[in-house]
Amino acid sequence: MKYDEHFKALRRNDAYDPQNALSLALACQLSYASERSIKNCVEKTWGYEFLALVSRKKKPDIDTQCFLMADDNNIVVVFRGSDSGSDWFANFQASQDPGPFNGTGAHEGFQDSLYPAVIKLTELLRADASRSRKVWITGHSLGGALGSLYAGMLLENFIDVYGVYTFASPRPGNAKFASQLNDRIKGPHYRIVNSGDLVPHVPPEPFFSHPGNRVILKHNHKKRTKDSWLDERIAALKNFVDMTGKRFDVADNHRLIKADNSYVPRLIGDLAREQRR
Repeated sequence: MKYDEHFKALRRNDAYDPQNALSLALACQLSYASERSIKNCVEKTWGYEFLALVSRKKKPDIDTQCFLMADDNNIVVVFRGSDSGSDWFANFQASQDPGPFNGTGAHEGFQDSLYPAVIKLTELLRADASRSRKVWITGHSLGGALGSLYAGMLLENFIDVYGVYTFASPRPGNAKFASQLNDRIKGPHYRIVNSGDLVPHVPPEPFFSHPGNRVILKHNHKKRTKDSWLDERIAALKNFVDMTGKRFDVADNHRLIKADNSYVPRLIGDLAREQRR
């Protein structure tokens, strides 16, 4: 896989860690590969243990896939993102169902996509509980929303989640869900957003909200920000207008490794700047 040499073992750090972010983004990219390719990369290149691939297709518009990998200290759940039109159909079913935690709301389409995989995933994590490894959850695009919802389900069932990093995630639930997830995750909890990526702006506020501390990737730096949804939306739309006639540049901003302005190249640049300080 391109860039796989940039993967490093996860390290405990409650603050935003650019190397952890890069390693988890690479794991997200790997989730789009075949099971054989995932296993080979995880075990032979990264030196992690490949635990399982969980793939569940409930009906034509609900297709969920994730894999688990581990080292001596960590177990990582990696959710694949939107890989087909049917996945994106699920992305935009914007009604709400009761979500994890009492009184919260979750995006109906996302939660329906997650349910078929929950039993198997949770069995695998419970079987590993005696190892006392820290649970990390990550995902790209739709996978980021699934990861946030699954973190809530685990915490609601008294399974600790150490860290969550999502990339290009749409909003997974309502403000109450986001607030409760933020309160219950005591370790690193970050959502990475690429400048110009429109997907994190859907479904719209105030009906849906993002959990996690936001990190925005720019072309030459990253920044932590608490700008309003309106400010974010204006900036994203301005970026779109500035790229008149370049349809695929916007798609590149959402992808992990498609182009120089995709997530992984920008994360590599951020890490290099951090190391020069």
